[in-house]
Amino acid sequence: MKLLRIDTDGAVVGGPCLEEQRERRDVVRTVLGGLPEEAVYHRRASLYVHGSGQVERLPMNLTGWVLASVWRGLEIPYGLYGPVVVTGPQMTDLDEDLVGEVLAVCAAVAEVRLEWVTRAPAGETQARVELLAAARQALASAAEGSA
Repeated sequence: MKLLRIDTDGAVVGGPCLEEQRERRDVVRTVLGGLPEEAVYHRRASLYVHGSGQVERLPMNLTGWVLASVWRGLEIPYGLYGPVVVTGPQMTDLDEDLVGEVLAVCAAVAEVRLEWVTRAPAGETQARVELLAAARQALASAAEGSA
């Protein structure tokens, strides 16, 4: 699993290790359904989002937003819309330890969202705080597990 896609529902799908840069670009464009826009929130990873996702009213990718925020170390003030593709820098293979981080954050977000089915957050601000805290804890646990 060297390429990960995070869907708007939080599902994570691994992609193949591709050899050709052109193939990678085509895969990312196909997965996103439009022109990919690269965003760097971690020095060893790139996130690709649909360049017109918000304009085309694609659903917000809450899990991708949480991942970007915890990797950046602050709450980013804008949403990510549509699927998010995570690769290494410039569409290289994603390192295995970062695959673990992505999966840990996605699992943490899924767990919080599942809790919200029976216990709604107090408000939007509290929801963001809760998601980011769970994701930070998941990253810390993943780091301890790989050490």
